[in-house]
Amino acid sequence: MPQNYDWTGFGVRARCRHEGGEGSLRVWRSEWSPNVIRIDTPTVYNRTEWTVDQAKQLRAVLDAAIREAGK
Repeated sequence: MPQNYDWTGFGVRARCRHEGGEGSLRVWRSEWSPNVIRIDTPTVYNRTEWTVDQAKQLRAVLDAAIREAGK
């Protein structure tokens, strides 16, 4: 069952590990560009923008990777 996330604040944080150590990604949508999903990362390439269609494709790829890892 999909998780319901609260998007009313500053977005959703997902813990991760990167070359600098422990951190988190922040996924959020701006009220001025609701059709763009933004992902702030703790790495050099701090901000990545995704269109909704790109985010759907990313989700599908991540879902497939998770399913495969669970085998």
